[in-house]
Amino acid sequence: MSGKGSRIAWIAGVIATSVAAGFATAGPAVAVVGDEAKDGQYAFTAKLDIGDGKRSCTGALVENQWVLTAASCFADDPSQGFRITGGAPKMPTKVTVGRTDLTHNDGTVVEAIELVPRGDRDLVMVKLKTPVSGVKPVELTKYAPRTGDDLRIAGYGRTKDEWAPERLHTAAFGVSSVSGATLDLTGKTADAALCKGDTGSPAFREKNGSAELAAINTNFWQGGCFGTDEAETRKGISSIRVDDVADWVLQVSSLPKRFATASGDFDGDGKADLAMLTDYGQTADGRSRAALWIYTANGDGYRSPRSVWDSGTDSWRWEASKLTTGDFNGDGKTDLAVLYNYGLDGNRMRSSLFTFTNQGDHFDSHRKVWDSAASTWKSWNWNASKLTSGDFNGDGKTDLAVLYNYGKGADGLNGSALLTFTSNGNGVDEPRKVWDSSTSVWKSWSWDASKLASGDFNGDGKTDLAVLYGYDKLDGRNRTALYFTANDNNGFNEPRKAWDSSTWKDGKDSWSWDASKLTTGDFNGDGKTDLAVLYGYDKLDGRNRTGLWVFDGSKDGFGEPRKVWDTATWMNGKESWNWASSEPVAGDFNGDGKADLTITYDYGLNKAGRAQIGLWAFASKGGTFADPRRVWDNGLD
Repeated sequence: MSGKGSRIAWIAGVIATSVAAGFATAGPAVAVVGDEAKDGQYAFTAKLDIGDGKRSCTGALVENQWVLTAASCFADDPSQGFRITGGAPKMPTKVTVGRTDLTHNDGTVVEAIELVPRGDRDLVMVKLKTPVSGVKPVELTKYAPRTGDDLRIAGYGRTKDEWAPERLHTAAFGVSSVSGATLDLTGKTADAALCKGDTGSPAFREKNGSAELAAINTNFWQGGCFGTDEAETRKGISSIRVDDVADWVLQVSSLPKRFATASGDFDGDGKADLAMLTDYGQTADGRSRAALWIYTANGDGYRSPRSVWDSGTDSWRWEASKLTTGDFNGDGKTDLAVLYNYGLDGNRMRSSLFTFTNQGDHFDSHRKVWDSAASTWKSWNWNASKLTSGDFNGDGKTDLAVLYNYGKGADGLNGSALLTFTSNGNGVDEPRKVWDSSTSVWKSWSWDASKLASGDFNGDGKTDLAVLYGYDKLDGRNRTALYFTANDNNGFNEPRKAWDSSTWKDGKDSWSWDASKLTTGDFNGDGKTDLAVLYGYDKLDGRNRTGLWVFDGSKDGFGEPRKVWDTATWMNGKESWNWASSEPVAGDFNGDGKADLTITYDYGLNKAGRAQIGLWAFASKGGTFADPRRVWDNGLD
């Protein structure tokens, strides 16, 4: 629709119920949009009372604590547009969910405490003060609407003979056209139309007894509605698609409490993307929920994330997951793998290995490729496992390696071992022990003091391993060493010390293992993998201080570390960077042949009490890095 007349429905309010009651007709009313809903039908439909009766809108419960509706419902002047400021609603807003008949006491009535507008279209997420129980949220459709599709609408707006109806009403509509983010809908019966109070109402598909939200209704002519000029006969509806903003809805409603990241070229365009395993906490029914997001690199930054997997009705514990990436089936596309902790199973510790296979435009759901309970190992301690990946046998498929902690033996020595899961294209072979400290020259190796990383550090085409190792203090200084384990044709060589802070700069410097976060990549483009360490310093002049160090890969292992960035000199030393809030990951994110660095930064809670996350990129310049710049955030400043 276009033209001045189409703005009428954006003024979504109704007069206060106490006044409206004088206009209601006696006897049963016939709703303009069709029929009265049956008790409990379309319970996800929400009625919004804005400003103690000044306005009324409809919405849809999309998560237990979130309602999706039209942003124009909260605009100062809806006729001037839908753009609003996020945060607490300017007018008090009560939301009723799960109450088909408004004269009854079932369902939930709860206060709205926050608005998160989409910005580029007439949509807003409304956060409720407390979660709604007993009502299943409507799922968003995954399918783009097409002309000829049948949809159903439910709403609490006026009818043709009621000013303030007390019951949810519903009718069938068809999609008459699709243009960008907008759908035009036409009623399947002569009376079908929307009226004031129906702004924000859900348009949904009905499939196998369930509903899938396809659009939010925002603009309509109101022909035949109570109180509308009798000369107005048009009943067309303009609605906003939601299938293409499903990831935004997910981000807003379920922002991760915790996250873990890994990189890989998931879309095959030659640029590394970012995978994030996110923790959504517990659902209202007590299930743990997690999801995988992909941030696709576009050469200059990242596109907004998309969810490629969600545990949904299954329970998946984020805190029981260790994430890594690689081409596990050898098809040229980067997949994902998770080592998962089941905890005690009877009297044995149980762990499993899951893979998410990349199909180009999506990932297959998690598939279990190994389970300790059904293996020769029987018992496997997830808490004693440090995970990494690489093509250790040079067959073109990524394998997995685990540094495993056996604890102290009877002789009082620390026991550690290196185990590999060799990819066979369809899964992994049984883990094989390729090194054991108890039979090596090292005898005692502290697993607790080891940080594991992988890469082709010597440039021979096979993936090697590196361990940053933390010692006790020496002469009052922190002492750390870097060990290099080269991969030969039969497995791995004995660990060899490639660097030690006790002899670095004549032993006068101190290096804190606890303040070091590792990632690996070929940062200078010489064909050998380098090691980057994000380092946390003590505060400087009251500001958090962080540095970035690089150990260049060489044929013998590693060169001396060199500092390539420091917040003490960044922006003339005026900026602060919290190391504890940073998770680094390396990859060639701009496709220039050199690995860059991306840091996922956790800003904590904003003023509205919501989690804020940003991505910062350090672009490689060969031997150094450009200053970091923020390339994406979830827009919650």
